[in-house]
Amino acid sequence: TRLLTVLSLPLMDRLHELTILFDRCSVRQIQEVFPHIVHSMFGINGNPLGWGLRTTTQENNALHFQALNHFFGVCGPWMHLCHRLLADQYKFELDINLLPAKFVAMLQAGQNSMFYADLINIDPMRHQVATLSLNAFDFYVSHFVLHALQPLHSINPIAMQIHNVRCKTIYLKLVAEYLSNFLPLVPDARIEPVHFSTGVKAPQPLPTQALQPQRQPRYIRIPSSYRNGGNVSGGGASPNTSGGSGNASPQSSSANASSARAYAWRSESVLHFFVDIWLRYDIESEHHLPGSDFVRGVRTLVKQIHFFANGAQLDHSSLCSLRKVSLSMVRARILAFLCGLIDRWPLDSSLMVVLELWLSYIQPWRYTMSALDHKMAGSLSYRPPISSHFDGFITDNLIMYTHIFAVLLPHFERLDFTVYRNAFMLYRLATIFAQHDLVERLQRYERQHAGNAFGFDSPQRQVHMLNKSHSPGAQWNSVVPSSHTAMLFSQPMQMQIQKFLYEISMARNSVLREIAGLRNAIAERQRSDGFLKNFFNKLFRDVSQDEVTLREFSRIPEVLRQCIDAFCRTFNVDQANLSMHETLPVEPCPPASATQNFSFFDTSDSLDTSKLNPHQMSLNASNMQPIIDPALLPIQTNEFRPLVRILHIISDNINKRVSLSRISLELKLKSYIWFQYGRQIQAFYLRNDYCGKVARQLLYAPMTEQWFDKSTGNVDMREKLVPPRLCLRPLGSFPVLVTIFCAVILGKLLWGSAITGVMVLCSMLLVYVLFLALLS
Repeated sequence: TRLLTVLSLPLMDRLHELTILFDRCSVRQIQEVFPHIVHSMFGINGNPLGWGLRTTTQENNALHFQALNHFFGVCGPWMHLCHRLLADQYKFELDINLLPAKFVAMLQAGQNSMFYADLINIDPMRHQVATLSLNAFDFYVSHFVLHALQPLHSINPIAMQIHNVRCKTIYLKLVAEYLSNFLPLVPDARIEPVHFSTGVKAPQPLPTQALQPQRQPRYIRIPSSYRNGGNVSGGGASPNTSGGSGNASPQSSSANASSARAYAWRSESVLHFFVDIWLRYDIESEHHLPGSDFVRGVRTLVKQIHFFANGAQLDHSSLCSLRKVSLSMVRARILAFLCGLIDRWPLDSSLMVVLELWLSYIQPWRYTMSALDHKMAGSLSYRPPISSHFDGFITDNLIMYTHIFAVLLPHFERLDFTVYRNAFMLYRLATIFAQHDLVERLQRYERQHAGNAFGFDSPQRQVHMLNKSHSPGAQWNSVVPSSHTAMLFSQPMQMQIQKFLYEISMARNSVLREIAGLRNAIAERQRSDGFLKNFFNKLFRDVSQDEVTLREFSRIPEVLRQCIDAFCRTFNVDQANLSMHETLPVEPCPPASATQNFSFFDTSDSLDTSKLNPHQMSLNASNMQPIIDPALLPIQTNEFRPLVRILHIISDNINKRVSLSRISLELKLKSYIWFQYGRQIQAFYLRNDYCGKVARQLLYAPMTEQWFDKSTGNVDMREKLVPPRLCLRPLGSFPVLVTIFCAVILGKLLWGSAITGVMVLCSMLLVYVLFLALLS
């Protein structure tokens, strides 16, 4: 009862009371309530938001962010409690129905590694795995990892905003903290917490079952990294698996096996749970896509495993064997995971999170001690060289470079490169594959293996061997069909790249024409306004929408030019076949009948968006831009934030229209004044005489706001009529404040009164407005 009361308290009080409860209760008492607390944290059988780990950011709630970071940190009270419960070696049951389907299939088929040998519980009636028996640390870590699989962005508006904006939640911060602590970069690093009961897990003397190919060895050409069974991990190897003695455990014959695993078992648990749960997430069969925060979490995992694995040569502790097998565990599942993500991910700028995940995996040389030292020294443009140490990685993962590039290319062909974020996404891809030492290696290894990523004689044998070497939940036949085994640097790929570059060149020329048109329109408008109006507009008016669009467009042509140069160098394409000037004919528009009824919100089965070209998508997108009240735009860098907020409140109170029947007696007079102001503002704006002209110079024009509502998980267009209104926001900009300050100084110097200077400035502004009204 006391626990239920504490868990129902507000978050800050809950964390405080639980910290006190942990200190006062005995280990036996905490064991009884520990599963209930964990289930409450992550919303098991309840509110899926749990304690808000995936919806709390530094921006939306800094106080909760700091409190959760202190409570769940590696040196926080919660982690100390988990290690305190290890003394009794008490086990908690985890229902396997909470695990991903591919993970459950691995356990049921008996294809799991030795790590799960002492964790699984078999139901004697059904002869199937029913639960996992986990200690307190493993129980918490497994639930923490599973929490990322919840599609919160489809049920919660805050999670949807985080999914779209891609801000950093406390969950992602904890992921990075846990991985960097338990999978350390520095060899012989101290893993926190240090003081806890040892001997939680016994050494595993049994060797892992050897993986036997079904075909005779004379048909196979195996790369060096696969020989001696060193890097093959059939469902995630045990850290006891050696790199040079087959699948036997080198620590089983050592007298220090118990003490070695007592030090490394937490890293072993973290590695297995993160890799096996996240990379076995069945994206193809799930109804909802995972959120972008989940993909960014997987990228954090990949980067940290690169750091962890790259320290194997310098590490002589018991973590060395775990470092050697960590990367092979990821390699066994990352291809199917990425292919599933790319196949279902929407064609917009959010594809960047998937692209960055892939680029992080295929560049392990970026995650070394040397590269980190250059980054810490402030050399952000430093690109670490690809040493011969990574040749084995490129050979073993050749399919990750070639096949994923071939899968991504059709998606990029359908992107609209008149949008800067899409152009920058293409720039990231182009610059990575333009690295000379990488391209040279890819070309050489592709010629050596005749298009096979793993060095087998034929694509069919390659897929067959991969199916035998990995779990049945990750069959590769559907991932790498034989029809998609074309070489990256083959003639058909070169022709496809040349066609793609021509489309990029067309998009670049289109942007250049748009820039020229915007510049002409802005120049024409400035000439018609005259010098005086342009001067006052620069002081008192915000930047126009055309100027904002011009500023955004001006960055695109140079980015696309660099992309074209990079792809031409990589794939040996002659730029003479591409037009890089503005005199290209305009891309023919499709007939009106083909686009007038098109909409992304069309739910009929007759709509086939796979046949849309970028021009059709851009035409439809131009009719779907959200229209927002300028007074409600985010605060700009040239505005004084506190003053803008105060001016917005004053303007809102003046424009507010309230019903007299819904207010209390003491607020009637005040609301009546607001109501009258709103009525009078509209009446003045609609007048046809000179007063109406003056009002239209001072007030914002009526408009219809349009925005996309994603709170329900679907994208719906919403509209709202906004009447004429007063906006005092321009008074909060720095140019206006500087002008007022100068008027105050001049008034003090010339007339001996600062108020006089402000009154003169207001008089000049009034005369200017009256003059514009007269001319209008």
